Amino acid sequence: MQEHTQHPCDSFLQQWNLRREVANYYFTALMRLSPDALNAVGRRQELSEKLFAARLSLKHAADQLQSCYQEHSSQELQWEGRG
Repeated sequence: MQEHTQHPCDSFLQQWNLRREVANYYFTALMRLSPDALNAVGRRQELSEKLFAARLSLKHAADQLQSCYQEHSSQELQWEGRG
């Protein structure tokens, strides 16, 4: 039986993917909002604020993921150089 070892950055990848899905949800909801809908202006403002926060969170997760990959790829190169 083959063992699956998790990459150290997998948790960051999962966080990034979740935040991407949340941002996509708010973006889709905003794009589908009818201008004729009841309280469309208020709803548009609310969705815009949520989308802004979700995109900031996504950017933070992307930065963490990139840093993790850079850190671990440099370590892997160092380990390969010792062999």
